[in-house]
Amino acid sequence: MKKTTSSKFTKQLAKYGALTVAIAGVADANGQIVYTDVDPDFSGNSGDEFFLDLNQDTVNDFRIHQSGYNLFIEPLTASNSVLGSGSSSNTFVYPYALSSGAVVSAGQPVWLNQGFSGGFQSLNYGSSSYCSFGNWCSETDKFLGLRFTVGGNIHYGWAKLDATFDNGWTIKEFAYNSTADESIEAGQQTLGVSSNDIQDVRIVGLNKSIGLYNLTETTEYTLYNIEGKQLLNGKIENVNSSVIEANQMTSGIYILELNTLESNTTLRKKVVL
Repeated sequence: MKKTTSSKFTKQLAKYGALTVAIAGVADANGQIVYTDVDPDFSGNSGDEFFLDLNQDTVNDFRIHQSGYNLFIEPLTASNSVLGSGSSSNTFVYPYALSSGAVVSAGQPVWLNQGFSGGFQSLNYGSSSYCSFGNWCSETDKFLGLRFTVGGNIHYGWAKLDATFDNGWTIKEFAYNSTADESIEAGQQTLGVSSNDIQDVRIVGLNKSIGLYNLTETTEYTLYNIEGKQLLNGKIENVNSSVIEANQMTSGIYILELNTLESNTTLRKKVVL
């Protein structure tokens, strides 16, 4: 999704985890794809970092950071790993740049959590404007395959980004399968058969109201403050367009979580009221 701002505030929020909000209980007993839109997209250059908290439990799972000309991803626990090329005996390993639809699962042969300097894996590596190594020298709308643990259980996910060696990098969105040990496809946002793409849902905050557009199925909503406290919840049955009244909210930044009941998909977005 296109970046709409490059404010220092947005970058500061991202350093402490995507959306910087603790949202509990997002996993469904029947399983679901939990999708998070990084809105606005986070764009970085040398010295910038972005923490991926895939399940929003306030425990960061991976750190993406640029040092000089080189972009890295760091699994933040020994049980987390990235799909890539190399082996557990290699000092230098390189995460794959997956295409949409690629399967991320236990069936993939090379999951890596090591790299040089104690766990850094090179998306791209070189000097000046020349990319010597890595699968992300100049890629747009590609995906990292990610494996991480929640309560001792293994989950699979993806993160979508652009990485141009001489022109920075951008994190756009990420998701994971809430069912332990179950696969996910790169870019997958739903387990259902619905053709609805939840990314197309438009959310607009204006005058203490939240407008929702392009909904195609019954959806439950929950509004959180930036600390993760639940403030509002309800169900939207009038699809296509609807309005959530938030007159009692003070001005500030909130997180709106949408859960589609048919396609069983979760979307979270930042809303400014």
